[in-house]
This record gives sequence, structure tokens and C-alpha cells, in this order.
Amino acid sequence: MSSRIFASPENLDWKKAYLAAVLETDRMQVPLLVEKAREKLTQRLREIWAIGALPCDEVEAIHDALYLLEALLSSLSYRHDDGHWGKWDQDS
Repeated sequence: MSSRIFASPENLDWKKAYLAAVLETDRMQVPLLVEKAREKLTQRLREIWAIGALPCDEVEAIHDALYLLEALLSSLSYRHDDGHWGKWDQDS
């Protein structure tokens, strides 16, 4: 996890949404939380662009967070609720 995500002291809404998705243990809830986090991240990027504050550390942190959320979603099919990893068959 990038330390930039937490080093940036600006707006906390996107960080809270990001952490909720990353720390969720119920894989069935993760996609919804990732979508909510993406919305917050995108909203914050728009705010930053509107004030013309590019480039800044927060923008880099948001891009890192978006990348990590995509990786999280990609990993869901390999993560079991019992903590083990391996291809997950939804029909099982």
C-alpha cells in the first residue's frame, strides 16, 4: 500500500471510503464499497482540478488508490472467506 495515500492531509472522505473497501472482510460487500470509493475518488479529483492544484501529492495518492482498488477487485475470485487463496467457484 502506498504511504502517499495516508501522507496527504487533504480531504478525508475519499480516504475513508478507500479504507472501507480495502479493509472489508466480506468479499460480497467489496464490489459495492469499491464503487463507492471510486465515486469519492473521482469527486475529489474533480475538486482538485477545479481549483487548478495539479500536480500535487494528493492526486498521486488518489491514482495509487484507484490502482489498488482495481487490484482488489481482480483478486476477489481468488480469495476465500476462510482466509485461504485459490480460484473461487461461486457455484460451490
